[in-house]
Amino acid sequence: MSYFPTNKEEISLIKFIAKYQYLNVSDAKYFFNSSRYYRNRIKNLIDKNFLRKIRWMLVLGKSGIQYVKLLNFEYNKSNKNAKYRERLLKLSNIAAFYHNCKTVDFTPSFAIKDKSVFTTTGRRFIGIFDINGFEYLTYKILKEHDNKYIQSVIYDIQKEMKYRNIIILIDDINRINLNDFAFGLNQILVIEDNAINREKLKYLHSIRWKEVVDKCYKGAYLSEYSFCDYINNKDKFINTFYFLDTEKITRLKYFIRESFTNRAYIICNSEIETKLQKELPEANYCVVDLEKYIDKERRCYYAVDE
Repeated sequence: MSYFPTNKEEISLIKFIAKYQYLNVSDAKYFFNSSRYYRNRIKNLIDKNFLRKIRWMLVLGKSGIQYVKLLNFEYNKSNKNAKYRERLLKLSNIAAFYHNCKTVDFTPSFAIKDKSVFTTTGRRFIGIFDINGFEYLTYKILKEHDNKYIQSVIYDIQKEMKYRNIIILIDDINRINLNDFAFGLNQILVIEDNAINREKLKYLHSIRWKEVVDKCYKGAYLSEYSFCDYINNKDKFINTFYFLDTEKITRLKYFIRESFTNRAYIICNSEIETKLQKELPEANYCVVDLEKYIDKERRCYYAVDE
């Protein structure tokens, strides 16, 4: 037993790979506080056969398999199918990024899908994000996905019965028509998938919106209407955007079209202003650095345990 790892970060990495089967070597950095020495620690795990390196991927070695079975950790035998392996690497990349983050928990699709039901196993979602207690069914559209795949995602969301909040991570947001992604749900957040936006996603429900609204339009208060977030009882119907929300955009479009009004106001950050103005040119805009209104978590990873 003394041969087994005792460091919490190393144990966490082994448990993760036991569950996800594969991890890109470059994603191992998310498990260690020290970016300087983590490669040496991974090499030590490989030397002791707890891990194996296959090209750019990490998998469990014989000692690692023995270790996770002995301690009854969740273990999935490595799937050798090349296409499915690529999917597992995409899932482990997302899960590793949010590993031990206090505000975000990611549950992969293979832990959700009922393998006895074809309609579930054939669906396109990659998992569920739990962000501060709010669940989002999540999809990923890669640059190699064609229009047929995008249409299958649309169809998948159309038949969704349980989840009312959706996240779509996409490599290039210009590939889709936002109008195609509105189905009468609560939220559909379309997010260009990059490191900056993944970091921002941690704080989706941590923005002090009342302070932001007061800065832009003092005296506004929470709205009882579905087409806006705040009102001021005079001439302003205010919506807030941290990411692009196609459902909110659609509701606001309908309000503007039916009311012939220029009283629609939008608060957003500079990153999505241009896209919103293209979709909602009639609205009035207040662009704010929303990062200044977020109480960010102090730490997302385990403390070093040497």
